Amino acid sequence: MSQVAPRRVPARADAWRPQDEVLNGLIHKCIEQAYRRNAETGSMAAFFGGVIVLIILGVIMSTGTGNPLLAIVVVVLLAGSGLMYAGMNAPAPKVDPIRILDVLGGPGNLPAGYLVYPAAWRAGMPEFLNKVSDRQVAVAARLCREHPGSVADLIRLVATAEQHAHEHAYGRSVTEGDIYRYAHRATVEWARLAPAPMMAAH
Repeated sequence: MSQVAPRRVPARADAWRPQDEVLNGLIHKCIEQAYRRNAETGSMAAFFGGVIVLIILGVIMSTGTGNPLLAIVVVVLLAGSGLMYAGMNAPAPKVDPIRILDVLGGPGNLPAGYLVYPAAWRAGMPEFLNKVSDRQVAVAARLCREHPGSVADLIRLVATAEQHAHEHAYGRSVTEGDIYRYAHRATVEWARLAPAPMMAAH
């Protein structure tokens, strides 16, 4: 059974990407901290678990052999071997991507332009868009630069535009262009009424 290829970062025809250095830096920092925190948590859990096992083993050996010194030597040797094995075979830390940007409200709370920002796609964006169709993502990517709301706002708008296009198709097939036209009109009006986004100048 073939696996579905992971969705790639959508690209705009003008190759635009958001240039808000502060927010970009925060996203990268969140990614870095998430992996570091996960690695530290896993390492400490394994370390303390190993220490408890070795202490129990040492007590059993000391009681059984009547030789505490021998028990200590064996425990030290096992501890050294265990640490070496753990260091060489430790699995890559697993991070829940959708939680990486929790401090920023999650990937859906990012400004709409971050739909096309690669780092956001390493911080939960694919998971956030898991139930969104490729066509909706493509339309959203075309609109994300001018849309004044969040990624979640933009996706909802595109989904509504697609539904509206179907309702007025009158038997025709709905195309990406149809959805874009409806969504673009709404975006222009929204942008006219809403405050200009900070990254619009970039």
